[in-house]
Amino acid sequence: MNSNLSFTKRIKLVALAAVVLLSGACSTSKYVAESAPVVNEITLVAPYCRVNVLESNNKFYYSDSLSFIGEMLIDAALESQGLPISKVITVVGRSNQESLDRDYESMVDFQPGNLANNRIPSALHAFLTTNSTRYALLVYSEGFVRSRAAAYLDNGLPAYASNIYLMVADVRTGKVIYFNRSCPEEADPLSAKTISRRVKYLLEGFTIGK
Repeated sequence: MNSNLSFTKRIKLVALAAVVLLSGACSTSKYVAESAPVVNEITLVAPYCRVNVLESNNKFYYSDSLSFIGEMLIDAALESQGLPISKVITVVGRSNQESLDRDYESMVDFQPGNLANNRIPSALHAFLTTNSTRYALLVYSEGFVRSRAAAYLDNGLPAYASNIYLMVADVRTGKVIYFNRSCPEEADPLSAKTISRRVKYLLEGFTIGK
């Protein structure tokens, strides 16, 4: 998993962006491949969520339990969309978890206009190829909440902030065929209502099984 320092820098940027974007304005971040194929069924890769807790010492600490809750909420939001999911695959064991986590987190830096980033990250591609799937749906979310002790900590950051990234990959060609991300928001990363709204928005730009 990436260092907490790297995450701290990213999440502070997300938090500050959330403050700026309270009006709802957001630059486009959607990418749809030219001649994107019709996807009639898709494999869901179990969502990866990274939730940190801001403590009274002004430092972020990763929370395994809160991250797990976030993953369950994202999974429920995806299920409610009625997607033609043929199977769900998860990572078994921790031996290759670190490289997969890094690849998930690399979605944060995905730029629609950068062709070099339109390929599936290597560890994820190998994992998907091993699982014999053609089209895969991957979701990564990161955010933070404040602990009770840090509730009144005056550091210029909001009470919480979060963002969600969604990618559809063509495993056979090794390319990303769709990508979208939500706007950074001063929103609880564990709010089922917020997650459901975001997932619906992220899927609006790509047709799967319809």
